[in-house]
Amino acid sequence: MSKIGAMGLLVATGLVIVMVLAACGSSPTQVPPAATVPASQPTLAPTQAPALDGAMLLETRCSACHTPDRAKQSKLTNEQWDQIVTLMITKGARLTDAEKTALVEYLAKTYGP
Repeated sequence: MSKIGAMGLLVATGLVIVMVLAACGSSPTQVPPAATVPASQPTLAPTQAPALDGAMLLETRCSACHTPDRAKQSKLTNEQWDQIVTLMITKGARLTDAEKTALVEYLAKTYGP
């Protein structure tokens, strides 16, 4: 291949890379304005987090890959659910440690032996 042909190929490849990166880039997201809480409603202290809902986590996080019926058909102990959820995290499930604990507790209580 001639030097001009090789240079053209290099430029074309560079342009394709730039276009792919531009397409994958994200535009800045707008942050919605803070919601105002009426004076009649108490606000949470900064150190107080809302309770995690295991049922909601099952519906929103687990259903990304399979239906909740899969969990409903199983009758597992807390330790077994912990192993299953840990495995799902290694496969890409996105849960914080606190969310994992809440989900495992919910699954064991609701779908235990």
